[in-house]
This record gives sequence, C-alpha cells and structure tokens, in this order.
Amino acid sequence: MHQANNLGAIAGVDHGFCSINDPLRPQAVFICKQVHSASVIEWQADLQPNTVQADGVCTHEHQPIAVITADCLPILIASQNGKKVAAVHGGWKGLQGGIIANAIQRFVDEGIAADQLQVAIGPSIKPCCYEVSEAFIAHFQADQGNLWSNGGAPWSAAQPAPLLPPEITLPHARQEGSAWFDLSGYGVMLLQAAGVRREQIEVSAVCTYCTSAAFASYRRRTHHPEEMKTLIYSWIALSPS
Repeated sequence: MHQANNLGAIAGVDHGFCSINDPLRPQAVFICKQVHSASVIEWQADLQPNTVQADGVCTHEHQPIAVITADCLPILIASQNGKKVAAVHGGWKGLQGGIIANAIQRFVDEGIAADQLQVAIGPSIKPCCYEVSEAFIAHFQADQGNLWSNGGAPWSAAQPAPLLPPEITLPHARQEGSAWFDLSGYGVMLLQAAGVRREQIEVSAVCTYCTSAAFASYRRRTHHPEEMKTLIYSWIALSPS
C-alpha cells in the first residue's frame, strides 16, 4: 500500500493507495458510482455504495471513503486540523468540468480555506505513457489555455522519460501529430487555480502504465488485452477518537 507523507503527518487521518485485496484497505469503504463527472457529494449514512452518480465524496464523519482508478488521478484531500476529508476521481473529463474546484469549495463552505488543506495525488498514468490526439490538444488549448498562459502547457510533443525506472516497456506513438499529456501536472494546475499552494500538494511519481504490472492501467490493458482487469482503491478516513 502506498501512502503520502503529507497526509500521513495529519493526526487523526488514515489513508492509502492500494489494490482491492490489500488487507490494510478498510472493508466498508463508501464509493460513488463514478461517471467522469464534476459532481462532489457529502457522505450520508443512508447512501448505498456504488449507487450515487458522482466522482468525489467528502465527509467529516468516521466513514472511510474512496475512489477507484486505473490511470486517472486519485486525489485525496484532508484539512490540516483533521476534521474533514475528501476522495476525488480525476479523469480528464471531470478535471476539465471543474471537479477539483467543486471539491475545494466543499471545504471552503465549512470555513476551511484552501491554504488549510493537504492534497495527495496518487499513482496515475504519467506523460511518458499517456499519448493523446492532436484534436484532444486543440480542444484543451481552446478551453483551458488560460491556466498555462504564463507557463508551460501540460503536454509535450516529444515523449518524456519516465519519472521512475520502468519495469514495463513504454508505449510507442500510435497517432500522427499526437502529444504526451501530463495529467497529474494538469491536476496540480487546477489545484493551484483553486487556491491550494504547490507545497500543499504531494504527487506520486508512480506511473500506472510502466512502473509496475501491479498497478492498474486501463491504457496498458488496451495495449495488452491479455492482462486481467484490476483497479486502484484510494481511500481516506478520519480515525475514531
């Protein structure tokens, strides 16, 4: 199970990025029915797991909450006072739709400012392995270009080197005019736009595609369909006092 240092330093907050069969994963985690939306809900005791369509959930109760991913960003958020936590599924559609701003607003609405949060982005596909089309880039530039008007866009024409030594051969370019997209970098931009400082954000260097076969990667499975389908469970919980 992977953990983030910044969340681990908050008293009263437990968390982890792990597989479904990890013995340290809480048994009764609440997960939304993820639909790549920008919707973030507050956990309620009468909600049944995997029935409410949303891609983020927050709580100030002791109920463990989680998101499932297989390349997308698993984003765990905690207030520094250990009073409220959130789990967010960050696919590009939900990120573009504003799910990060919506999640941060849930804290702000309860008087917890963005500068009072710690955020961890768990294992996800990195730009070394995330090829996107020329049309995708054109769409993103037109819709989100204001985010990087004073800096670098979250993609490159050349395939970047992996952040960690790869155990799996990197994918080769399969499209003309494509680019390599930095999904976690894009997530960081959105967090900063929502008022979270860079030093409050911890980003895992693990690439779900190439770092290890143990990590769930939808993109890798499309390239290697013989692989079994797996998922990453990213959970967070307030410890009972």
